[in-house]
Amino acid sequence: MKRLLIITIVSFIMFGILTACGAQTYNVDYSGQKVCYQNAQDSYEANEKVTLYFPMIATDTDYTFTLDGESLNYDYDDSKGFIIEFIMPEHDVTLECITTNSMEYYAE
Repeated sequence: MKRLLIITIVSFIMFGILTACGAQTYNVDYSGQKVCYQNAQDSYEANEKVTLYFPMIATDTDYTFTLDGESLNYDYDDSKGFIIEFIMPEHDVTLECITTNSMEYYAE
């Protein structure tokens, strides 16, 4: 009985050490638009390459994607839509899609 108790305690300690050594993850705030991104996860490990797809594209709209207020470059694929990639920094981030109607006249 004593041996079983010791084995159980050691197992719990080892489990705690192993789970505590997991990589640190950081959250992505999708500005309320998470459903618009395919492959979107709530968090990623620092320095992980994040690839998201944004298929909800209107032909009369210009799109700008920002990560913490800085513009992101993106590519386009006919079957997947916009492809947004970035390396996850060591802090929580905010990803935003800013849209502008490209068919509207703006007076100077």
